[in-house]
Amino acid sequence: MTPQERRHQSVPSHVIGETTELPKPLRRLPELPDPAQIRALRSAARKSLGMTDRAAGAMSTIWVRPEALMPQVEQPRRIRIPGGDLLYIEGLAWVPRLMADPFNPRNAGEYLYPLSGASASSTEQEIASSVTSQRAELTMTAPSRDALLNALSNGMAKTRATNALYPPIGDQGIMDAPFGVMTVFSFDDASPDIAVPEVREGTSRVSHAHAELGLEPEDTVLRMPSGARAMTDFINEINSLVEKPVSELTENDKARVRCATANFILIVGFEADEPGSLDLAEALKTKVAQEHLNTKRDWSETAQNAVMADDCLEAAFGAALLSSGEEYAWLRGLTTAETAAEAGVSRDADDRSTRLLWLFTTEEPAVHNAIRRPIAFVLRKDNARKQVQVRKTTKVPYAVELIAREFRGRTGYPDSTVERMIKVLENGAKVTGTSPWTMTTRTLKLLKSAALTELQSSGKPGKSCTELAVRALYYAAIHDVLRVPRNDQGERSDRRSVADVLDSMVRTPRGIELLAFIVQDGRRGLRPVLRDEAGDPVDGADGQPVPLKNEKLRYDLFPKGQKGSEPKGQDPYLAAQIRLREAVEALAVAVDDVAEVQDDDGNSLVEQQGLLAEAKAWRKQLNNIAEQLSEWYDVGVEYRASNAEPPASPASPPEGGEAEAA
Repeated sequence: MTPQERRHQSVPSHVIGETTELPKPLRRLPELPDPAQIRALRSAARKSLGMTDRAAGAMSTIWVRPEALMPQVEQPRRIRIPGGDLLYIEGLAWVPRLMADPFNPRNAGEYLYPLSGASASSTEQEIASSVTSQRAELTMTAPSRDALLNALSNGMAKTRATNALYPPIGDQGIMDAPFGVMTVFSFDDASPDIAVPEVREGTSRVSHAHAELGLEPEDTVLRMPSGARAMTDFINEINSLVEKPVSELTENDKARVRCATANFILIVGFEADEPGSLDLAEALKTKVAQEHLNTKRDWSETAQNAVMADDCLEAAFGAALLSSGEEYAWLRGLTTAETAAEAGVSRDADDRSTRLLWLFTTEEPAVHNAIRRPIAFVLRKDNARKQVQVRKTTKVPYAVELIAREFRGRTGYPDSTVERMIKVLENGAKVTGTSPWTMTTRTLKLLKSAALTELQSSGKPGKSCTELAVRALYYAAIHDVLRVPRNDQGERSDRRSVADVLDSMVRTPRGIELLAFIVQDGRRGLRPVLRDEAGDPVDGADGQPVPLKNEKLRYDLFPKGQKGSEPKGQDPYLAAQIRLREAVEALAVAVDDVAEVQDDDGNSLVEQQGLLAEAKAWRKQLNNIAEQLSEWYDVGVEYRASNAEPPASPASPPEGGEAEAA
């Protein structure tokens, strides 16, 4: 077993349709810790951290394993901020014991102020501004417990409404550890003081977790800290869910189990570089601001794609989907073409790009799931979509990044040329969906012959046609044969993708011949040239072969709206069914095209603006067509049941079928 296989073999993952889920496992909760351990931690916090007894008492009960915190209390860890070091301890905490920040800065723009004349209260701002710093905790003053609970309820509701999480909190629980500080609240109405771990960063996570757990502010602030009974009941309730058959659990049941505990960072002090320059409260505000205002710059798109591409290939290698370590190194770009040829993993220059595009676009389950697995760990949510899915379009840029490694830094390929090639490859990769296919080792002659046979026998492109188109795409990108669509020529503009142009080519015998010539010229290191019906190069005025260019392919040879010619001798009823199928497929493509149009912020326009009023008439036409197809299908079922000879069908090629080349 390879190191990669050992690394990945036990990681649970679930693939549902196009969505990859890697949920947090459901586990029993441990019992409450020994009271002696809680007392020891309380004493250590008073002695080593200078925490008040009230704060230390509350702090000692929030941890799942208080004994693990003892070494940290005696020697806290450090976080550097401008002006000094924050001291902290970290461990697994009971989520019901964490209080979200009622005054979350994320909601600062939502507050209403009395100055505006609107119906507003200054209570929340007054509570927040009452903060004072102690050595290891903060203190605040509120008018009453009800006022504090009301501020907490409002703050959590605003936070949940303005900050949806991905992955959903119910799938993963709280992943990134929130950080907070012990805060002692006193009350103007003389209610007894209370001490709680107030979250200062991660309030969104805690607010969503509390919603899944069904907790109200009163539970977190008053009921859970009041004694062991409330937490014991909570633990027993969660464990009773874990003991049920998984088929009986609702999604909310699973979410409650996953959200019950989380790693938590508790700030327990601050050491300023210059004594008196900053206090604990100011240091905490500085740290929170750093997290949100002084954020790291995102990796470049190229860097993101490069990292993900390597991770995907490693996953494929670990799943034993690659033939050898030599192929793995070749696909990553770690060996030269000569070395790959000597190792027997490559024969032609287009083999590598073809293999990569197959790996990253195939729907073969084993490959599909292995490649998508690392993507699911880090894929960020698109604001325009409610769910995040790992689609072919998600994976294609990673395949193209690997292909581009062959040319980055290579003489004769400046950055601008490589970027043009990347755009063409990404724009053309959708041709991999023309038909289910796989990469073969056939000679170009046999591949072309098989493609022509497919078209002749079934009237549509098959696996050989698709493989030929994918191989030709590589050379079309290198030699500037095809370019991405343009929209600057009015009605004459050809807005078809590179994939659509290739698809038009594989639907005609001449197109297949031309694709084969593109591969042939490319393998010889030559720029593909224009050829006549007989396949001979067309010479220009200078006597040299005319280069095959984007404009010639798009506007003259395979213009938009062109119908493929029917193979000679084809049954007219079969031909009519083929045209019907092509129309349905074209409709599906058109619907996808509408869905993919976005505004400058990346939001789907159709999801925001809908369709024109005439869409109602379209729907009526489609409903009528659907009813007609349903009737015809029923007739076909009856006909096939009572006749030995099936009717002409696009899926039933004439006698002889496909002459698949060896």
